[in-house]
Amino acid sequence: MCRPKSHPRGGYQCKDPNSIAAAAAGELQAYIGATPFRPESAELLSLDSRPNYYSSEEWREYDDTIRNAGASHDIELLDDKPADGLWEGETEPAGAYTARGSEECIRSWAAEIAGRYNQDSVMVAFVDETGPDRMYTFGGETNIDAEDALDTLRLAGIPGGRVVDGRLQILQTDGQPDKLALYAIQRRYGSPEWTPVRAEFVVKNTDYARHAPIREIQKIRQDYRERHGFTARTEMPHMSDLDDIAAAKAYGEAVHDPRDPAVRRSYRSLGKHVQDQYSDFVAAGFSFEPWESASSEQPYADSAEMLADLRESKHLFYFRTEVSDETEGALPAGHPMARTITVPDGRGGSRHVPLNDAFRAVHDAIAHGDGLMFGPEGERRAWWTHRTSLPKEARLALFCETRGQNTWTNAGPHMRDGDRVLRRGEHGWLAQPERPYAVQKAARIPKGLC
Repeated sequence: MCRPKSHPRGGYQCKDPNSIAAAAAGELQAYIGATPFRPESAELLSLDSRPNYYSSEEWREYDDTIRNAGASHDIELLDDKPADGLWEGETEPAGAYTARGSEECIRSWAAEIAGRYNQDSVMVAFVDETGPDRMYTFGGETNIDAEDALDTLRLAGIPGGRVVDGRLQILQTDGQPDKLALYAIQRRYGSPEWTPVRAEFVVKNTDYARHAPIREIQKIRQDYRERHGFTARTEMPHMSDLDDIAAAKAYGEAVHDPRDPAVRRSYRSLGKHVQDQYSDFVAAGFSFEPWESASSEQPYADSAEMLADLRESKHLFYFRTEVSDETEGALPAGHPMARTITVPDGRGGSRHVPLNDAFRAVHDAIAHGDGLMFGPEGERRAWWTHRTSLPKEARLALFCETRGQNTWTNAGPHMRDGDRVLRRGEHGWLAQPERPYAVQKAARIPKGLC
């Protein structure tokens, strides 16, 4: 970036060496602004203050998804910050992102975000030394308040911008805002920096709307966490194939020992909170029903169908647990998840179910309700999501019941070539239905993995 000497529309070109080098390599740098705000977010937006919003379940899921989607589209995020979006006299939570990648990948990433968060389009500004548009940044020496920026924009006749790290950013396209309007901002905040860009609106990919997060479920999870005093949900750490292999090996080598004191304490804690979370869902009008149809092996064709049932009918099918010491593949009677618990039936009464039944129902709702797909990446994120609504003592049991089993299935010895996970098309790779299920075990796992 460079600083014009007199007027915001200075008479020389601004060059960014990093963006030029990236373009020469077939990549571009782009500025992107996006927001998770939708009408159904109003209840979460009523939190006491904006900083609380940025530690909310909704924001954490959104920010994790932005980074995860970026990786899936081969996008490198150079900067990722919360922002105050400013539009026509109002503020809304937003994210300010600087990304690097091919134009095609950046557009596909933006289209996914727009589709998932119910936006008609997302503005993308590609850094381009010959671009017709400009990104102005005011406040290099001033910490700008969002409310002050709103007043300043209103007086200048500028409909919108954003405040990031105390700096006001305004995108100029087709000569708007004009010189006079920009000069009014300059008189308030001083001369801006600017970057030449090509700005465009990327239209949403509606396919991703099927995996939009369910806001009511996010609020159930957040209320539960706050009620029990659990620490705020943190950013999900980056996990590679090596992390999955380590988890799979640890689970595979672990010895089923439900009598171990640490194992017993963890499963007792998990059971208590699953029972309470089940009750919270029923109190909110959700219903869980065992899948008993003989017409197919699965109650849902895919994760989108399950999410639609949760979103539209507040209903979820789960597999009924078979508990037996005689039947192959059944949950052993001595396993902690085989014990019976009492849960509300939604009609003012109660019923008795294996803890494993209640857990599978609650986990699919409370974790996959973030819009997460089935499969390795979705299960990884579901484990992390549920983990943040439980105490530390329950994490060992949660690992065994989710991440341990899932990584063994998806990164176990049948899916590895040495220390790497096999990819689709490689010799020995197995499709999801062909992969063996992990043995369900309650075992000691190294704390660093849980």
